[in-house]
Amino acid sequence: MSNPPNARRVGGPPSWVELARPDSEQCQRFLAESLSLLLADLLRSVLADASPALPAEESAVERYRALAESLADGESRRRTTLGITRAGLAKRCVTWLKILLTVPSNAANGAQMREFVDALGLFPALFDSEPSARSRRARLTWLLTHDRRLDASTREAATALIEACEHLGVLLWPDAETA
Repeated sequence: MSNPPNARRVGGPPSWVELARPDSEQCQRFLAESLSLLLADLLRSVLADASPALPAEESAVERYRALAESLADGESRRRTTLGITRAGLAKRCVTWLKILLTVPSNAANGAQMREFVDALGLFPALFDSEPSARSRRARLTWLLTHDRRLDASTREAATALIEACEHLGVLLWPDAETA
């Protein structure tokens, strides 16, 4: 039998701090969005001077460290040094994003999210100079833009991934668009 609406609760009402604390799903979405924005910044810096082998900026490494500490204790033990390359740091972001973005099949934006995760799987093609990487870059671009050109350049594929990373929040927080 349910309590009448004016029945007294045992104990006090929950505190605002308890009510405002994000649940694990919100934390996961926040971390995924933060990692995607870091990935976009890293790719933007690679495109600026076409050098993925340069060391990542200290601020990017610090952002990654803070996110990695929130994600898992194991990663925080595997220290990320300041000498890590932009591509190496971006690859770590991609690995975490693929783990975080496993979406249930009944999600509203499931198809778009699956395409984004599939594109992340093609991420290494951005740094591959082999001729066969061209088709993987074209597939990456198609997944993110549905542009069916077969000759996507590294710049076009990276730009499509940057834009997708910057808009990942819309997929992760679909209710925010309608609110």
